Amino acid sequence: MARELFTYYNGKIVPDSAVNVHYSDSGMSFGHAVTDSARTFHLRPFKLREHITRFYQTMRAVRINPGMPPETMEQITLEVLAANKPLLEADEDVWITQTATGGRLKSAIGRWEFGTPTLIINLSRLPFASFAHLYQTGVHAVTPSTRHIPPQCLDPKIKHRNRLGMSLAEFEVKEVDPEAFALLLDIYGNLAENKGGNFFVVKDGVLSTPTTRNTLDGVSRATVLELAQQLGIPAREEDLQPYHAITADEAFFCTTSFCIMPATRFNGYVIGDGKPGPVVKCLQQAWGEMVGVDFVAQAAQRAAQATAST
Repeated sequence: MARELFTYYNGKIVPDSAVNVHYSDSGMSFGHAVTDSARTFHLRPFKLREHITRFYQTMRAVRINPGMPPETMEQITLEVLAANKPLLEADEDVWITQTATGGRLKSAIGRWEFGTPTLIINLSRLPFASFAHLYQTGVHAVTPSTRHIPPQCLDPKIKHRNRLGMSLAEFEVKEVDPEAFALLLDIYGNLAENKGGNFFVVKDGVLSTPTTRNTLDGVSRATVLELAQQLGIPAREEDLQPYHAITADEAFFCTTSFCIMPATRFNGYVIGDGKPGPVVKCLQQAWGEMVGVDFVAQAAQRAAQATAST
């Protein structure tokens, strides 16, 4: 049985079970909470500085002051990882997540008054067994009726914890296919993103992804574009509609946890030949070489170990 991990909570590194957020916290009361997550490879954080930079930009946008500079946040994050390393296996990797809220609300008529911000930095074991097989089969991308929040209402560059809309979208698509990934449309019918990742299509060797007008400016998204440039794969950011997914040669999601995940069906349509394609595999290989981990093989190995231990 996995031992309890340690978490940074408002100034101290404590057992995860000691983290208690009050019901009056602005994150609980108003969804006034923001977050960012990196992952490790060989238990070394990948692009941690980029994630923390985005976290600080998000906190500024929602008026949360963490009371420390980014360098201190990075150092504390590394200390949390170090505190947990003795509890982790050598071939195990984790999410590292920062979460901040405005703190406990004080009662006030006509205005909001906040206390000290709540800051949590925690580790989560990556659930390899839940997605390892999808690298081979690809996932089914399904567009729910729930639409992406318009940027006129909430800027998609703000990585927030108020994910009710995306959660409802996931519930909806799971009724269609228990392993489906939601791919939300914006209010104009353009492809946007899913609850934790960006989306790409490949057509005639060209890589396309929705613009950041209606999607998160993902660190993994930026990594894919960097790798495409290095590999000489043409790439562009543009408005995409369901048509582009239906007629694509290949498609994939990208996010922190699984890096690059092929999508082989869209709303029941088979994408390309229904198998992970050469561009996806090329990008997966390049990512693996960059971080020194074949993350597809790692997931399969960790999933097999989990199955063997049950």
